[in-house]
Amino acid sequence: MGTVHIVVLGILQGVTEFLPISSSAHLIIYGNLLAGEDLPLLLNLAFHSGTLLSLLIYFGRDWHGLLRHELLARRRPHLAPCLVIASLPIAVVGLLGQELIATHLHQIAVVVMPLALVGVALWWCDRRCPQRLTIETLSLRHAAVIGLGQMLALVPGVSRSGVAMLGGRMLGLTRQASVKFSFLLGTPVTLGALLLNGRELIAFLTEPHFLLGVLVSAVTGLLVIKLLLSCIDRIGFGVFAIYRLVLAGIVSLWLLYGNV
Repeated sequence: MGTVHIVVLGILQGVTEFLPISSSAHLIIYGNLLAGEDLPLLLNLAFHSGTLLSLLIYFGRDWHGLLRHELLARRRPHLAPCLVIASLPIAVVGLLGQELIATHLHQIAVVVMPLALVGVALWWCDRRCPQRLTIETLSLRHAAVIGLGQMLALVPGVSRSGVAMLGGRMLGLTRQASVKFSFLLGTPVTLGALLLNGRELIAFLTEPHFLLGVLVSAVTGLLVIKLLLSCIDRIGFGVFAIYRLVLAGIVSLWLLYGNV
């Protein structure tokens, strides 16, 4: 794959990983419709190393505070157990079902229905559910529900960040809290997936043009994190629901008539 495609994929990953619109779906769609080839799941995963870097940079102070005040101090921890519980379901299912996902789900036809259904659910919950909980009032039960929902994100088109935000809004978290908790969850989930496939990923991470794509992904991701946290209270999730539905429609039309 040429350098131009790698850079474009890096930008796509940086933008779509943190917006609730599914980075996996966009990388699959780009590979099929524009690059003319199927992108392997491993390449898709490799681009997540850039967005993981974005998370570590942007939320470095949060993780330092969590380590200092919850894990090292004697006070009763709150956020750390919530992050662990919410991360476990997707880790277990991802570990057991990775081969099935790579073989049967990493296809363009699979992304259409998840894009549409999660978009509708995200719009409905954002309009109907109250905003009364913050991260500080998040319970272990809430974290478990969000974690169970995250398992669906192993299906391309669902969006890990999107389904975590959806779960947060269903439980009554504010938009700001839903977005931030989703971003914090992205760190252990992505790190675990990269470590699980670390040996295979080395081949990508030693290629200079791919490293450029990772850098582009990291820079783009930082900008998107800051932008979404600053404006989500004003814009809500409706715009992302509309985008998901439009994209699902475009992909459906291409699958039906693209070869005619």
